[in-house]
Amino acid sequence: MALLSIENLCVELEGPEGTYRLLDEVNLLLNKGQCLGLVGESGCGKSMTALAIMGLLPQGMRAHGSILVDGEDLLRAEEERLCQLRGRKMAMVFQEPMTALNPVVPIGRQVGEGLRLHLGLTRHESETRATQSLARVGLPVERFPLGLFPHQLSGGQRQRVVIAMALACGPDILVADEPTTALDVTVQAQILDLLAEIIDEFDMGLVLITHDLGVVAETTDTMAVMYAGRVVEDGPTDEVFRRMAHPYTRGLFAAMPSHSSDGAATRTPLSTIPGRVPDALSRPAGCPFVTRCGFATDVCHQSVPQMEALGHRHGAACFNIARGEVDQ
Repeated sequence: MALLSIENLCVELEGPEGTYRLLDEVNLLLNKGQCLGLVGESGCGKSMTALAIMGLLPQGMRAHGSILVDGEDLLRAEEERLCQLRGRKMAMVFQEPMTALNPVVPIGRQVGEGLRLHLGLTRHESETRATQSLARVGLPVERFPLGLFPHQLSGGQRQRVVIAMALACGPDILVADEPTTALDVTVQAQILDLLAEIIDEFDMGLVLITHDLGVVAETTDTMAVMYAGRVVEDGPTDEVFRRMAHPYTRGLFAAMPSHSSDGAATRTPLSTIPGRVPDALSRPAGCPFVTRCGFATDVCHQSVPQMEALGHRHGAACFNIARGEVDQ
């Protein structure tokens, strides 16, 4: 049984002109010890998927389909049950640590709060475990006392505190929503290496949300490319990068900066994907990518393509699937 199995997940919002579908038939799979990458431009549905997994959708939105964690469907669980699972069974690292942390509460108390709530530890026991958790993410108490406040730390250090909070109770699933946003390149690499070490050490499952294909290539076992609330290509990361069957996947890859043989960035102008991701109010009737795709035909304007199997757990939703391999 998969650790996390998402089947036909839809998220809808009632608006003045009807029902708007924000996520449309999303299917994802995550096993223990694996990292699943969600990639796509802003507005493609990555963070909305994360919020649906955690049961934290904004008021007024409703989800249907299924989100199974060890066989338990979270979409049918009461809020009391979700509160028991959040932090204990699954945890989330948000993309902006300064808003995820309480600015007037010391970091030791923030890391220890979940330990007291979920594990019933005493204050002394929770402080001991908080010290261990912070040390594990590179914040030893000798240099970073439990009484420090978030504003006394750098951006990378605050992100480490958020990771320590998420890991304190030993969850099985960690959802990291662009955990390296606004961090410099060196700190980004450190945070990603830390997450990879922790997943391997504790045999957890990681859902890594990012717009950086380089991070996906280096970090994830499987990946899903999202566009306009749908998964348009997914599969083992090496297979998706080898084939890049969907035009959107190829467009994202082409927009990455290129480097010369000595590692220096070239001066070649970056490729761009024309247009922008349509919002839920203005999505075309057919394929959601049709207005930005250079391969669109009449059928693309009329029908929504379904996922087509291309290999072992690799698929793409396109009427004009690229059959060749990308020259890398």
